[in-house]
Amino acid sequence: MLSSKQNKLAFHLMNYIKLTLGLICLTLFAILFLDKLIALWLNEHLHHHNINATSLKGVSWLYDVLTSELSLVLFVLVILMIVSLEFRNLFSKRRLFVLICYQITGLMCLNYIKSLLKYLFGRCVPDVCFLPWYIEQGNQYGFAWLSKVSGFASFPSGHCAFMSFCIFWVIALRSSLRLVMSCLFGLLFCGLVLFNYHFLGDCLAGSALGVLFASCCYWLWCRAID
Repeated sequence: MLSSKQNKLAFHLMNYIKLTLGLICLTLFAILFLDKLIALWLNEHLHHHNINATSLKGVSWLYDVLTSELSLVLFVLVILMIVSLEFRNLFSKRRLFVLICYQITGLMCLNYIKSLLKYLFGRCVPDVCFLPWYIEQGNQYGFAWLSKVSGFASFPSGHCAFMSFCIFWVIALRSSLRLVMSCLFGLLFCGLVLFNYHFLGDCLAGSALGVLFASCCYWLWCRAID
């Protein structure tokens, strides 16, 4: 028989699995029906004001903050450490150290999986989709499988994967930073799409990856400390 704690853990994990499946369904819907329309509208709107994603680099601080993956990873690491340290009165120093190391290892593994998926799907970034030579190819959804060409590493979004991984742990550990992190995730998600840095489907897929991987990591952690 499962204990009440195990039943509760299984219940929460099932909810996150359902969330992941829902995000995957939304990803497929976005790829098939929304991504190109949204990117086209944004491209025309931004170009109307003589703005494109590459021109914003180094000019707009908001764009640089939102699109810097290294800064995001460092931010996530700091947040995870702060959240873990909130429980220093409940965990022993040894367990606290192991938890922080475990989360860092999880982020490293997530980064590797993300990079592997980007190579596998080889989806172009929105800007590439509007280049004349690419339009002539008639590739409607922007996927060039197993591509190593620069500009074909948009799917899934690593930014959303790292941030959703972080938010999962923040919520799972019942941190006081839940609301703040949720708002920051919303800002990141919307910013990546509105700046035409990622397709909507890329961000949804990255979120699904982060939630699924964090769920697995959390399940293993709970099993280990039981």
